[in-house]
Amino acid sequence: MAAGRRLVQVGFMRRYDAGYRAMKAVLEDGGLGAPLLMHCAHRNPSVPDYGFTTDMIISDSAVHEMDIVRWLFGEEIVAASVLTPRRTRHAPDGLQDPLILLLEMSGGALVDDELFVSARYGYDVRGEIVCETGTVALADASEVTVRTQNRYSGRVPVDWRDRFIGAYDTELQEWLNAVAAGTATGPTAWDGFAAAVVTDAALEALRSGQRTAVSMPERPDFYAK
Repeated sequence: MAAGRRLVQVGFMRRYDAGYRAMKAVLEDGGLGAPLLMHCAHRNPSVPDYGFTTDMIISDSAVHEMDIVRWLFGEEIVAASVLTPRRTRHAPDGLQDPLILLLEMSGGALVDDELFVSARYGYDVRGEIVCETGTVALADASEVTVRTQNRYSGRVPVDWRDRFIGAYDTELQEWLNAVAAGTATGPTAWDGFAAAVVTDAALEALRSGQRTAVSMPERPDFYAK
């Protein structure tokens, strides 16, 4: 802020994914009316063996949905709740998996986020927004669908790199373009701060089992659109 221009771009790469960008364009068109609900799923086949904890399901996985819903809705998250369903037998010892994260947006929309990091079958990120007169959802990540012998099948991504490699490429290219032009266009330091504050609230909700309000200061005018 002292320099008078942005110097930081935070690496929230889902904003550069073609599917999420198309979803945002549909919302901004306004043809579906106001968004009411969003259903998210964030599934990993397994977790690393270096001591992955239940807290990290929030801080490492759910943080991406926290950012993408702020970006899609153009609103802040005002409260978080966490539910703990039946635990999968494939979860490592001490890991509560899956979790359900509920986020309340400032405009009144609700977001549910299924976080399942021991899903075994592949890396599967889903999103559907329910609006007043229709819905918009991410398409299947499989390049093709095969139909044969009374069955159909597609490919499930192996991991986050497989699913989002195009988004990473776009993110880096747009960052380079902005640097060359002497500007910054991606997620800001404020976006990183907001995600950290929501993460803290969600972790408190996980510990307490209670709805937890998100306490955010006013956004500085410096970070206004």
